[in-house]
Amino acid sequence: MIKSVNFNHLPIQDLVVSGLIIFIMSTIIANIYDPLLGITYAFGNILTLTFLSWLYEETWNDPSK
Repeated sequence: MIKSVNFNHLPIQDLVVSGLIIFIMSTIIANIYDPLLGITYAFGNILTLTFLSWLYEETWNDPSK
């Protein structure tokens, strides 16, 4: 069964930093190579972070429960 994420305790600073890194790297890749590669890189990273979110599940959940 899939557990829901407690959105009240998400590490917002980590999410912002990850988003900035993905945005900057995809912009660099799009400017150097091809815009399609930049978009593919960004979506690939977002999907990877989404599917591997179980690694950080214990930091998202409220430890007092």
